[in-house]
Amino acid sequence: MKTYDTGLDELTLNAFVDGQLDPEMERMVVTAMQNHPDVREHVCQLRRAKDWMRTGFADVRSDDRPLPKSKTRFGRLGTGIAASFMAIAIGTGGAILGYTCADRESVMVAGQQRDPMRVVLHIDDSDPAHFETVLDYAEKFLEENRSRGTQVEVVANSGGVNLLRSGASPFEDRVRNLSEQYANLHFIPCMNSLRNLRRQGIDPVMFKGVHSGATAVDHIVQRLHDGWTYQKIDNLEDI
Repeated sequence: MKTYDTGLDELTLNAFVDGQLDPEMERMVVTAMQNHPDVREHVCQLRRAKDWMRTGFADVRSDDRPLPKSKTRFGRLGTGIAASFMAIAIGTGGAILGYTCADRESVMVAGQQRDPMRVVLHIDDSDPAHFETVLDYAEKFLEENRSRGTQVEVVANSGGVNLLRSGASPFEDRVRNLSEQYANLHFIPCMNSLRNLRRQGIDPVMFKGVHSGATAVDHIVQRLHDGWTYQKIDNLEDI
């Protein structure tokens, strides 16, 4: 995990963008952004990444390799995004610091062709019905495309990590059975969300075989750079 000269690490910067730091830590990050361009740029990248995930991505598919029926209400990131800018307003001590982040990377990601056989499914809430929809979607997609080199990752953050916790989720048996049936299906909880649970005095014991190696934002953005297709629970329908 990268640590900056300021002593801040990526998990802290992710928590800052999520608004999960206390005022003292927020002031430390703001000061670091003022004095260290690399910290400022990384915070901008994290904020852009969250906007990408909220906006959604174009659902690129080919006629001979269809995805299962889904509600693909992804907003298409058109050429206009190349000229777009995003202002991050950070309040601390009554003052507002404005940072403008050019959206260079989102242009590159938006213009990259997506592989419909490699899919990231993203869930960020603890609603069992939502997770059941994700599991149904993943199972049907993998079953219908067994011979097509498919890969599916279910990335959970915020409340979604609770659905992968032993003793806190009713889905342990189903997740285990699906993982045993499909070696190309993986469940990935957000490292930052797990750290937040520990701060609350909760020891998050994950299902067997479920491991976290990065924050949800970092992992999803890397997959997008690698050409994967991104789907959020909001964009799936019952199948």
